[in-house]
Amino acid sequence: MKKFFSIGGVVLFAGALTLLSLAWINPERPRIVSCSSTMTEIVYELGGGEQMAGATSFCFFPEQVIEDKKSGRVAVVGDFIHIDYKAVEALNPDVILTDTNMQRKHADSLRARGFKVLHFEPDHLEDVLSCIQEIGKAIGREENAAAMVQHMRQEFTTIRQVSEKLPKTRVYMEINHMGPWTFGSASPLQDLIEIAGGTNVFGDTTAGVFMTNNAEVVKRNPDIILSPIWLEAESGGWKGITPLHEIYTRPGYSETSAVKRSRVLYYDSALMKHFGPRQVLATQKLAYLLHPENFPNPAETIPWELGWIK
Repeated sequence: MKKFFSIGGVVLFAGALTLLSLAWINPERPRIVSCSSTMTEIVYELGGGEQMAGATSFCFFPEQVIEDKKSGRVAVVGDFIHIDYKAVEALNPDVILTDTNMQRKHADSLRARGFKVLHFEPDHLEDVLSCIQEIGKAIGREENAAAMVQHMRQEFTTIRQVSEKLPKTRVYMEINHMGPWTFGSASPLQDLIEIAGGTNVFGDTTAGVFMTNNAEVVKRNPDIILSPIWLEAESGGWKGITPLHEIYTRPGYSETSAVKRSRVLYYDSALMKHFGPRQVLATQKLAYLLHPENFPNPAETIPWELGWIK
């Protein structure tokens, strides 16, 4: 038997009422689908987690999003590379978030389907801060975004006040286990390294991410080499590690200052390359890695730079 309800003299049956409740949107708290783990993290940290209707299987930060996906409150709409457009459409979002050139095609396709899409490809730290503010405005969390950006700026200034008095450490940071791949000046990582008291050895290259070669790395003679590792969110262990021996024994690397001084270290890829609120923690960690005698090891991180494996 259908159940009927009277609202202001209008009679509705339960099924229609359910559809009405799903379709109704508070204009100040729009429904969100995030196709990017970075964007998801920003939304949750701005206090918009309950607005998240869909996210990807690669969204692990903060931990609440994992629980929300397990409970079914947040639907999984694909992974970072592959997005299920039908799953997105079923959620009827007010705003969709995408990032990086790898998701540009998804942004274009979803816009063509009539959705509002905010797409970000930050080249500098200032772009990241602007991204946070734009997302805050779009999801009704503008004040939270302004406060977050102000706090981040203050923390970066605190780090810089110490690092600018120190000798610059020459940094070569690999971004994956193929190539080798690294980045030039068109990357927020360049700014983080600079704030932390370092110099990107490829900072004279105007590109963002690009493929280099071992001979060029040796020529630029880094003081420290950083190699990425990824946290396995489900198990809490690590995956995707290039053995330090492989790096130490690359042709010519024995002549670099980094290898001579045993300064080939790991870094948490999800921390360093999540361009959002945790960039403060990432920069604090970088400052410690580059100048351990001048900066403390942030308590919120684990000693993955030593090859720690759970």
